[in-house]
Amino acid sequence: MNILFYCDGDAGTLQSSFRRALEVPAFAHALIDGHKDSLSVDPSTITAAIVWLPPDDFFDKLENLTHVFALAAGVDQLLEHPGLPTSVSVVRLQDAGMAEQIAEYVLYGVIRAQRNFHEYDVAQKQNQWLHGLPVKRKTDIHIGMLGAGTLGSVAAKTLADNGYQVTCWSRTPKTLAKSVHSVSGAHALPAFLGRCDVLVCLLPLTPDTHGILDTSLFKQLPRNAFVINCARGAHLVDVDLLNAIDEGHLSGAMLDVFHHEPLAQNHPFWGHPRILVTPHEAARSLADESLEQILHSIRQLDLGQTPNAAVNRSQGY
Repeated sequence: MNILFYCDGDAGTLQSSFRRALEVPAFAHALIDGHKDSLSVDPSTITAAIVWLPPDDFFDKLENLTHVFALAAGVDQLLEHPGLPTSVSVVRLQDAGMAEQIAEYVLYGVIRAQRNFHEYDVAQKQNQWLHGLPVKRKTDIHIGMLGAGTLGSVAAKTLADNGYQVTCWSRTPKTLAKSVHSVSGAHALPAFLGRCDVLVCLLPLTPDTHGILDTSLFKQLPRNAFVINCARGAHLVDVDLLNAIDEGHLSGAMLDVFHHEPLAQNHPFWGHPRILVTPHEAARSLADESLEQILHSIRQLDLGQTPNAAVNRSQGY
């Protein structure tokens, strides 16, 4: 199998790792550099690709392409790629070291909300000695997790292990750790939102979840709720969040993802005293874990199996 490789930002280290792994006798697959080698290879011989942010014309002429392996857990950008035929199967990363990092990020955000650190940030900018805010115990804080996939379920368990009350909402029923409460379906969403002191979004981006973090949803949260978004920027309606905070309904937010990245220098999130901006660093795919997961998926294909991480295009993940 000829596999085309393209990873935006890779200086060659990751590609070399894949080449060494795939060209051993156990695999005997050829890895082709999508940046340059593909110019001298017959496109009809390429049946698979490993990619991160391929250019718009990347898939042109790959008439026999059957599988694309995404170097990411989120595949919305790939599914929307203008040159990728819908007949091509997409396989994603399921964790690749990101779950633990996401859990750490979310735990920090929850502690920030629980301990009123966002309030102290505002006070510091005003040279104000803010003393005597009410103490919130962990057992008094209810965390709502939108999304119960690999990343969401690990983050939820981490929070529960640290003494927080955690409920995960998902589109369909999920089996989670016993310490995590689970609800599912549109009918369960209003009651779920009504209990969230902190709302964490870890949903996949699909047509159904695009813009889900909007005024309608924010109004269903308790007053002074805190929002954390480390899923996709398009989940959030920016102006609705700003209004909800400025009107005093939400106490603040911690955001790692945005509609356009890098975030424009004149975007109001930068200067808002109750919004913490991080530059899409909540989690990174780790090279060794990414390599092993994609190799495992290729092994499954070689055995005539469907990879465990194959994407359901109708669901978007």
